[in-house]
Amino acid sequence: MSIFTRLFQILFTGALLGAPAAFAFSTGPTFPVSGVPTDGNGGNCTNCHATFRPANSDPRGKLEILVESMTYTPGVRKKIRVKLSHPEAIRWGFQLTTRQSSDTTKGAGTFIENETVQVRCGLSVALPPCAGEPEPQFIEHVAASTRPGTRDGVEWEFEWNPPANEVGDITIYAAGNAANNSGTNLGDYIYTTNITLKAEGACNLAKKPTVRTVVNAASFARELSPNVFASVLGLDFEVAGRTRTASSGDFVNGAFPQTLACVAVDVGGRRAPITYVQTDQINFQVPSGTPAGSVPLTVILNPGRPNEVKGDVATVTVNSHAPAFFTFGGQSIAAQTSDFRIIANTAVVPNGVAARRGDVVILYGTGFGLSEPVYQAGEIASGQARLRDPVTITVGGTALAAADILYAGLAPGNISGLQQFNIRIPQSAATGNVPITITVGGVSTPTAGSVIPVQ
Repeated sequence: MSIFTRLFQILFTGALLGAPAAFAFSTGPTFPVSGVPTDGNGGNCTNCHATFRPANSDPRGKLEILVESMTYTPGVRKKIRVKLSHPEAIRWGFQLTTRQSSDTTKGAGTFIENETVQVRCGLSVALPPCAGEPEPQFIEHVAASTRPGTRDGVEWEFEWNPPANEVGDITIYAAGNAANNSGTNLGDYIYTTNITLKAEGACNLAKKPTVRTVVNAASFARELSPNVFASVLGLDFEVAGRTRTASSGDFVNGAFPQTLACVAVDVGGRRAPITYVQTDQINFQVPSGTPAGSVPLTVILNPGRPNEVKGDVATVTVNSHAPAFFTFGGQSIAAQTSDFRIIANTAVVPNGVAARRGDVVILYGTGFGLSEPVYQAGEIASGQARLRDPVTITVGGTALAAADILYAGLAPGNISGLQQFNIRIPQSAATGNVPITITVGGVSTPTAGSVIPVQ
């Protein structure tokens, strides 16, 4: 899995459309309406119950998700209560779902039905029977638990089985309908809310991790540098089949975590920010203060716990610079046009386009050194931060004039190891796959795959 793809993923409930005009779903809504932004259709019931939209517009009412603690233990059942209130409502309904915070299209755990609630699954217009994780599950009221005539408020209680393995933060989304029992969709109050649970007691990795090699995540070369993106390749870093991508819920003080899915990487005595973990690969960023030379690297499982497991020490070579472009499959530079279309041959990326002479293009890479202002490894660049060291850029063998290097620095809004270059393609450039080289600190980007198509 390319770290470039992961970075772009990081850096970076349907309404009842076509529903009958009534409190039509007294037996429970048959659509995703729990308030999950990625479920589409506005995220909740207000497209049909529209009298008082948007959701939560009347402060007299309230929807709450109540749990004993803001944590979950993998595989251990947890009680959830949903409480809905409004001084004028006399009929009640809800829908709730649990999602992986790092990817809210993926469900997290399963629900237990009882006499007041039922379970449905999927994201299609009509919720089908459950097929299992990671397909999202939804739990919702049944007809009897709408409690027509009940004033002030109601509660539903049920049990939830968290995933068997730690999946990072889990967000619980819910939508509620405080209705007037009029037999129509008019005059109902819609409320939404969500809470996020952190994993607890999840670090039980037992196998000793094995490091096979450590490489620059863009070039796959063995030489690294401070702040460069790198990958540890090996065995038994994580439970087979489990993958974890760092999300904002994992951040510590606004930066990427130094422990992810019970995995840590120690580089020269410093903990490295981690962006991705699977059983045979860890993507991380070399700490900013790592000294040059041969540096020890250790993969640590269950760090800081009584069951901590350390792998054998590996040795990596750290230089001041290790420049490399991210590429699409090693065939062309990960690049975009100034309006953010992907630059690539269609055989490489189906919707790719060629650059044109005179165009400004954006190239992405890592290992080009530190920036001014300095961002530490794992931090997010809040704005432009130009490279500290000067660069030379050649396109098709022609060195660019300074005026054609519009920007060379960190990618704003992204983790500090992702660097970008805004350059103008010379009018003299040839057509076809044109090679591009960037040199910094006396080190040049590798030639393999360092091309973009020009027409």
